[in-house]
Amino acid sequence: MDTQNVARPRLRTADPGLIGLLGFVIATLTAQLAHLGVQDESAVFWVGAAFGGIVQVTAGMLSYFIGDDFHFVVYNAFGWYWICMPGFLLGGQLGFFEVSGPAKPLFMLIFSLLAFGFAVAGATHNSVLPTTLLCVGVGLGLESIGAFANAPAFGIVGAWFLIGASALATYMLIEKFFWRTMARRVVPLGPAWIRPADGSADPES
Repeated sequence: MDTQNVARPRLRTADPGLIGLLGFVIATLTAQLAHLGVQDESAVFWVGAAFGGIVQVTAGMLSYFIGDDFHFVVYNAFGWYWICMPGFLLGGQLGFFEVSGPAKPLFMLIFSLLAFGFAVAGATHNSVLPTTLLCVGVGLGLESIGAFANAPAFGIVGAWFLIGASALATYMLIEKFFWRTMARRVVPLGPAWIRPADGSADPES
């Protein structure tokens, strides 16, 4: 038998989005519960750095190896955001490289604008992904405005938008997990808002 002509099965790699979404959900929910006063900020430091930071950066770097530019950028951007934010908290506690004034809300505002930009590209995937990113953009924007204007009400509304984004990310994680592990569609993600120029199908599911 000519073994050289026998087709070998293609190696299937795991989807980095599984841990990326998980990290986003856990870190975002923890931070917003602290913002609403349900828990203190100590948990935000550890959970944010580990799940929001390390886990999302790992997912972003793994996306590079499968040629997924969108998730490479998104997970890395928000992963490093979550590494910086606990650093802000630690600096405030220790008085070492403490961040004060408009620096933190300005940082949040930058990522609010990034989320809106990412939503445009996400709209070529399905309906839930861009909706999630829009909620992130609105939530961070409102929290930034609340900090700039010293108006806690804006921050509270922003926190609820971010909790909504966490819920939508959980929804996507459920779909992705069952599809990847059982090849079953369990929840609909909705049609893409923008059709990719190459006419390809939804790359998310």
